[in-house]
Parts: sequence; C-alpha cells; structure tokens
Amino acid sequence: MKIASAEARCYRVPLPAPWGSATHRITHHELIVTRLATDSKLEGVGWSYTIGAGGTAVAALLSDYLLPRVVGGDPAPIEQIWDRLWRETHDVGGGLARLALASLDIALWDLRAKAAGQPLCALLGGLRTPVPAYGSGVNLHLPLPELLAQVERWQRRGYQAFKIKVGDDDPERDVERVRAVRAKIGPGARLMVDANQKWRAAEAVGRIAMLEPFGLYWIEEPVLADDVPGNAWVKAQVRTPVALGENVHSTYQFAEYLRRSAVDIVQPDVARVGGVTEWLKIAHLAQAHHLPVSAHLVVEISCHLHCAVTNATVLEDVDGGSLTELGVLRNPIRAEQGSILPPAAAGHGVEFAWEALRRFEFGPGAAAAAVAAPRERA
Repeated sequence: MKIASAEARCYRVPLPAPWGSATHRITHHELIVTRLATDSKLEGVGWSYTIGAGGTAVAALLSDYLLPRVVGGDPAPIEQIWDRLWRETHDVGGGLARLALASLDIALWDLRAKAAGQPLCALLGGLRTPVPAYGSGVNLHLPLPELLAQVERWQRRGYQAFKIKVGDDDPERDVERVRAVRAKIGPGARLMVDANQKWRAAEAVGRIAMLEPFGLYWIEEPVLADDVPGNAWVKAQVRTPVALGENVHSTYQFAEYLRRSAVDIVQPDVARVGGVTEWLKIAHLAQAHHLPVSAHLVVEISCHLHCAVTNATVLEDVDGGSLTELGVLRNPIRAEQGSILPPAAAGHGVEFAWEALRRFEFGPGAAAAAVAAPRERA
C-alpha cells in the first residue's frame, strides 16, 4: 500500500457557547484535518486543533513540508515516519510542529487500523471497553447558578467525576464555587479543579490550602507549565495531587517532570504531543514511574488510548468541546452513563460530516481580511 495523495485543511468552528478560564476566553476551535488517500482505496483521516489561533500555520506546515514527504511512500512504518519528520521540523517550534505531526500521525494510525480491520484501540493492544469519563467545563465565567446547572446536566448523563475552573482574582469566590459543587455532587464523587497556570508558586500553595477541605482529586496546572522546579515545590507543599501535561509537548519534557517529582497525574494531549505515537511513549513513561495518565481533550482518539494502556484514570470530556458537540461528525460519539465506548468500526471510527465542516474552512490570510474589511467600508 502506498500513499497516493494527501491534503490538509483548516476549519474554524464556533463553540456552542464561549469558554472562560483564569487565562483565556475561547469562542472557536480550529481543526486541522489531514486526509491520506492510498492506492488501495483506503483513506486515513487525522486532525489536531488549536483553541482559536494558529491553525492556518499548522495546515501550511503540513501542506508545504510534511505531506509532500509521505506521498508515494509506504504508510506502515509510522515510528520511522514520525521520527524523520520530527527531526526535520524540530527547529520550527515545539507546539506548531507537534500539532502538524499529530494530524498526520493520527491519519497514519487510522490507515493502519483500517488495513487490519480493527478498531484503533484493539490494534494498539487494548480491549474495546467503556472508558470512565468526567464532566469538565471551561466555566470560570459562569455565575454560580449556571455552574451548578452545568454540573446537574453532567449528573443526568451519569458522570461520577467532575472538573471546574478556579483562579478567580478573589480567592473566596473560588472557595464558594468549589464548596457549592462539592455539596451538589456529594462526598463520594470525584472533584477536580483547574487553575490554568494562573498562580505563582507561593500563591498556589496558599490557594490550594483553602480548597483542600473539599477533598479534591487533583489540582490542575497551579503554576506555569514551563516552571518545572516551581511545580515540584508546590507538589511538595500540598496534600492535593498535582495534575498537568496539556502544555507539555514531548517525552523529554515529561521525563524532566518525572525526574523532579513535579507531577502526580500525567495529562498528555494527543494533538499537542504529536499524535498517537508520542502519546503512548509518554503513557508508558508515566507507568514506569507508577503514575496514572488522563488524556487532555480530543476525546474521540483519547478513548482509544485509554483502552490501550493500563495506567489510565478518568478521561476528560469537555462540555462543548467534542467533535460531536461542534456538529461536525456524521455519527455522534457521546458518553453513556458517564463512560465513552470507542467506535467499533475499523480505524478510529471518526467520520466527519464534510459538508457541515466545509462551511468553516479558514485559509491563510482570512483573519487579516476580516479585520481589514471594516476599514475599507469606513
């Protein structure tokens, strides 16, 4: 089997409702979708994402540099392809290159699983079983009644674990919100909070201490992800487990966190680390340190990955962030009774609704044109 043609496109898809955290307000996801056509008529589809900026640059890196290097070649040696292209793009910048690699890597794994006639999770050596998930919200901007209504919707869908945002400028407001959610879900449910790198190390210790009476399962990204010593110091000072990983991009960076005992729950993002190939290495690295993994976002691929490793804990299902909720899938993938079952089809099972997606295509220069247009009318 050879790759006969390849393409990458960027789509700027509006969220069902805006997201708000301690550091971001998010209105769109940009999906960078790669399609690989083969001489055997199989097609592999992969994607990565941004939270609203940079997607056209990722698509250009794929179209201009990465995809021409795989067309005409054998898609089977994924590890070798990944390593060669990573070395060629390493100087571009970790985040940008990894997002591009992920879109291609996921498409290659989709091809391999389709050729084998297996769901991706089975190809990776796992069992296709329901994956326990948690309801997650980018919800710091929500008034307390709306936050509790969101949690209630998660409860109706069968979740037994929940995550909310913290990092308000007023520490007492964080306490009020966490106290209210804990009261609503009861003492037996898992409750996690996410500060999105808002605090400095000393401040983080004090803020976490205020929240510890509510029995948190983890505190996520209390300080900058770049600050390995700071995270290690915070972890040593608090009782609540520290989770992080969505802004860590390689096995080498994760290894430094593990060497310094700076993390309790490892959270690699399959798009941001460069795809399935690198995600599995990070999960196995965590296992070698007796630590659990919990994939960040990309639930449609992450559910397969959680089936394929033995150290996975609950999987994140972000309210409004799945491809199903974005309205771009032909066959929805939803949590049932608080768990997500990977599709049974060969490959990863994600079938994009191409007509729906095409409405959101977003090419280079589109953002600049949108800004310039009002000036031209003035």
